[in-house]
Order: sequence, then structure tokens, then C-alpha cells
Amino acid sequence: MAVSIIQKYYSLKNLYLFSGIVLATIFISLLSNKLLINEIVFYNTYSEQLTWERSLKLFADLKNIAWVGYAFIPVILFIKFSLVSLVLYTGVFLFDLQKEITPGMIFRVVTGSEIIILSASLVKFLWFLFFAGNYTISDMSFFYPLALINIFRSDEVSNFWIFPLQMVNLFQLLYIISLSYGLYSVAGIKQSNSEKIVLTTYVPAIIFWMAFVMFLTVDTTAL
Repeated sequence: MAVSIIQKYYSLKNLYLFSGIVLATIFISLLSNKLLINEIVFYNTYSEQLTWERSLKLFADLKNIAWVGYAFIPVILFIKFSLVSLVLYTGVFLFDLQKEITPGMIFRVVTGSEIIILSASLVKFLWFLFFAGNYTISDMSFFYPLALINIFRSDEVSNFWIFPLQMVNLFQLLYIISLSYGLYSVAGIKQSNSEKIVLTTYVPAIIFWMAFVMFLTVDTTAL
């Protein structure tokens, strides 16, 4: 039953999948901004730099232009999906599977697999809504569900290590599994081939991305 539902999900057209993911992303972002970030949270975050009156004005100004961020969500997601698809397609060439797997198939799998990342965002939203207690925007930026980062307090981790510790999480593992199963389901190739494609392309790419972000963090700190 579950397998059948997953296969039907990955068989949806690219436009439907992309539109659904975009709308869900915007919805979770709206909920987070409306319910998690208020004047008090904003002031607690920047109380050392701003007075209460100044923080209220800045908070109101940011709320008024929040729509700009929502407008860019489709563009950002399209770029993200395209880049991940390009990375995975190098594996298709590497294992000579161009006849079985088209770029459109890969884009559909990557788009559909984003539901795992959305699930992490939803869990994070629910955590801060019901369990976090007093928190700041910095606490929200630091936390990632089911990740190694949660073993530590924010004052125990240097900026250099925050991103990689956030990236090592259960949802990232599920995302990798989703990419692999999606290729297997959509293209009808051997599961071993879909696993090879993901493990030889996406996994090295994400490790390189973590190293790149760490390098930028060190470079920015040095400045």
C-alpha cells in the first residue's frame, strides 16, 4: 500500500509536484513568520543592539517587505532542483544510463524528494511552537531536527561547525534514500544502479558544499 502511494506520488507531472512543493514551502514559511516570530522574540534577539522602540519599528518594516522573500521561493527552489538534478545526471552519464533516465525524470524525483526537507521544516516549526519555550531567532537558526547540532548548546559550537553539524541529520539520510528510490521507481532501473548514481554524485556534492560553506565561514570570520 505504502509503496503504491509513493509510486503514484512520483508519477505526478513535474508541474504539479513543483507547484505543490512551492505552495507547501510558502505555507510553512508563513506559519513560522506569523506564529513563531513576534515583537518579543525579535527584541530578545537584538536587545543588545536595539532599543524596544527601535526594534518594534524594524520588526514592522521587515514584516511589510516579507512578501519579497515569499516571491523568491519558486525561483530559489527551481535553481536548487536544477542544480541537484544536474549533479545526479552526471551519474547517469557515468553509468551509461542516458537511454533509461531523462533529465525530466531526474527533475521530477528531485522535486518530489523535497517533501523530506519540508517535513524537517514542519517538525522544526512544531518544536518551537509547542516545546521550545523562550527562544530567539538565533536559537531558531541554530536548531535543526534530529541533527548532531542538537547535542550541543549554541555557546559550545563555533560558527565554523554549525552548518556541517546541522547537515548530519536523519532527514538528510531520508532525502538520499528518497532520491535513490525515486530514480528506481520513475526510471524503472535496477535499485543498485539508482543507489550508485546517488552515492557517487549527490553525496560527494553535499560533502563539497559543506566544505565550501565552512571555508566561507572561516574566511568571513577572518575578515
